[in-house]
Amino acid sequence: MEVMQKSFQNTSDAFHFKRPRLNQLFFEVIEHPLIVVCAGAGYGKTSAVHDFTEEYQTTTIWIHLSERDNVSSRFWKNFTHTIAQFNPPFADAIIKLGFPDTSEKKNQYMSFLQEFVAMKQRLIIIDDFHCLENTSIISFLEECLFLKMPLGTSVVVLSRSIPKIKTISLASKGLIFIISENNLRFTENELAEYFRSLNISPQPEHLREIMHDTGGWVFAINLIARSYQKAPGYKGYVRRAMKINIFQFMEREIWEGISENLQYFLVRLSLIDHLSVDFIMLLAEKNEDLITELERQNAYVRRDNYINAYLIHPLFLEFLATKQEIISKKQKYKTYAIAGEWCSKHGFMIDALSYYEKIGDYASIVSALLSLPQQIPRNIANYASIIMDRAPERAFDTVNYLATMHISTYMCQGLWEKSARLAEHYEAKFLKLPENNPFKNNALSALYHCWGYLRALMCITDNRYDFDFYFEKFCKHFSPPLNLSKVYNHCPGPWIIAVGSAKKGEPEKYIESLSHTASLLAKHFNGLKTGEDELARGELKFYQGALYSAETYIIRAIEKARKYNQFEIIHRALLYMMRISFAQGNYTKAEQALQETKSYLNEDLYISRYTNYDISLAWYYCVLCLPENIPDWLKENFSPYGHAAFIENFGNQMKAWFCLMTRNYPPLLSYIHEMKTRESFLFGRIEMLAIEACVHYKMKDKKLAFAALQEAYKNASPNEIVTPFIELGKDMRTLSTAALKEQSCKIPKKWLENINRKSASYAKHQVHLIAQYKQANLIPANIALSTRENEILANLSHGLSRSEIAASQGLSINTVKMVINNIYMKLGAENLADAIRIASERKIV
Repeated sequence: MEVMQKSFQNTSDAFHFKRPRLNQLFFEVIEHPLIVVCAGAGYGKTSAVHDFTEEYQTTTIWIHLSERDNVSSRFWKNFTHTIAQFNPPFADAIIKLGFPDTSEKKNQYMSFLQEFVAMKQRLIIIDDFHCLENTSIISFLEECLFLKMPLGTSVVVLSRSIPKIKTISLASKGLIFIISENNLRFTENELAEYFRSLNISPQPEHLREIMHDTGGWVFAINLIARSYQKAPGYKGYVRRAMKINIFQFMEREIWEGISENLQYFLVRLSLIDHLSVDFIMLLAEKNEDLITELERQNAYVRRDNYINAYLIHPLFLEFLATKQEIISKKQKYKTYAIAGEWCSKHGFMIDALSYYEKIGDYASIVSALLSLPQQIPRNIANYASIIMDRAPERAFDTVNYLATMHISTYMCQGLWEKSARLAEHYEAKFLKLPENNPFKNNALSALYHCWGYLRALMCITDNRYDFDFYFEKFCKHFSPPLNLSKVYNHCPGPWIIAVGSAKKGEPEKYIESLSHTASLLAKHFNGLKTGEDELARGELKFYQGALYSAETYIIRAIEKARKYNQFEIIHRALLYMMRISFAQGNYTKAEQALQETKSYLNEDLYISRYTNYDISLAWYYCVLCLPENIPDWLKENFSPYGHAAFIENFGNQMKAWFCLMTRNYPPLLSYIHEMKTRESFLFGRIEMLAIEACVHYKMKDKKLAFAALQEAYKNASPNEIVTPFIELGKDMRTLSTAALKEQSCKIPKKWLENINRKSASYAKHQVHLIAQYKQANLIPANIALSTRENEILANLSHGLSRSEIAASQGLSINTVKMVINNIYMKLGAENLADAIRIASERKIV
């Protein structure tokens, strides 16, 4: 078979410029047994390989295939004819054998190969492999040629599509190298160099436009280069001339030769951006003949099995866009509808919304947004809100929950005032509807339900706890067609009590409104929110340090919530049960709370179960001083702020603890500084301020540490909040001890003594909890005492008193006491006798 030139003769001019770079690439990969050069028409595949063979200067066997070679006898005649030009004895033997269409013949062929073909450097080039569809011929080439040639032989396959062979398996073994369109196309720098070699000086923005229009396609670049020499500038004449010439070529070479069905199908494809194989099959309604004909158009359309998608040349898509008038409105509608449904199902939500908007399908927009877990991500909410802003007013009078979703998209962006204005607008709009309009009650009910949650979120800044008023309206207008899963999907934030103000009595005001709301919703909606008011009371008691009262409320909340599968309430309650158990030093009870939380991972209706479980797990490992076991996503950078009640903020609280435990202070302090500039939950704010104080003290900045502690105290004292300080254990004990000695510290001494005592107790419990965890999980306990701790422990074991140790060591009595407390904590000891016993058993003394 003789070497044939390609139909794109003019490609060689532009390609010659890339010859040195591509030859270098070929020299780097030529040791691979199989090299596949895969690109569409006009990329210069044949020219690239031909240029390389001229420089490589070795025996080159070039086999050019055509569609006629799908007949095995024809293929064999051409194959053997080409071989005969280089190795007549081998050719004679395999001519007599005939095409190897059986295992026996293939084995015989391999015997002849070993007998007649010597080990030497050679190239076998198979051009236009994409023309082959005959599986027996492809199988022969794969099994007997590609990887079975003697050492020194490299096979180069040129194809417009990835060959239907086991390329992934071969690549994993390092037996194949694929040169793709990305290697053949021009880069912007190469384009600039090429134009300079032709004395063409386009503007930088024109270069970018050429790259955008052509994608670096050599064929198009040649046309542009020739046109540039006749007309100045790319915009206008040259760009138009290039597209006219290419479109005329596509019309003649592709469009006129395909079936009408494929023409319609290709134009439908030009309407959309997603060309997944699965989606294309869906759009083609599994018409295999249509798909087969599509794949034959591999000059500009090719299937990429690595990404399971079809790739269409951008200029061919532009060409198809000029043909969109041939399809009807009905076909366009169907195409966009299928695309929207597929994108929504596969997570391309913005694309789905775009396609649905094109056909005015606002009901599907609502359904797509409601399919998202938890609150709508900010970028999607922003895109959706813009769509709804320009939606026709009549859509809001006919599409269920569209108005509610419009408000929700702004809520999920943290735009509370805008959301409130929309709520007022839609309330006035729906109240004007006739009383007998079945849409009216449903719309108002959904609106008030959303508005209630909006007010619950806004009260963190305006301190108006009137959300129960809107839930009361919601219940008044409720009618059975309303599906609560189709309105605003609220998930509690890090805390049940959404109070921002530190003013005395604010938490109780919130609880009062929440209690009214919970009773309303539980009565009308089969136990919805049952137990949330009890949980809120337990939460407040927990933060006030009244652990036994808190436990009573929380147990009651769990019992009530379980009856009605209120999973979010159960989860929050179990998290508090775990934290209470840790504060009490009860490892078994804490472990039970965590395991019960884990049991709810099987509840499909519990949307945020994985996120919430991870956060509980993070708390668990924070207390046990095992930050390495915290779920990976809670070790990442802080999430951008949306709202204090959003799920991201729940995660950020645990990321703050992770930073504290791993001593990664800069991002932690930056997060706390950002928190001070916007709204925040009271409990969370106190927690972060207390952490900030400990961090500054660890960084040897007493002034900032005491200032942060003072600020935390001011936020905590009106409502007697103490737990965020106590849970910092050893760190807060150390800081509060220093604050008690600091005369300039304005925090009441009695308060500091209380926090010092309780945080010290928490720290002791923590040591025991860690020891119990290690014992339960068969982890060896490694106790590392400092030099000073070892010396003082030895003194204690010899019977010296604290004052005697202080005198002998030249230390203050308070320092000795602090060191002894550290020893107790590390050993997990309750008292001196216990410490000496444990140290003796572990041969520390």
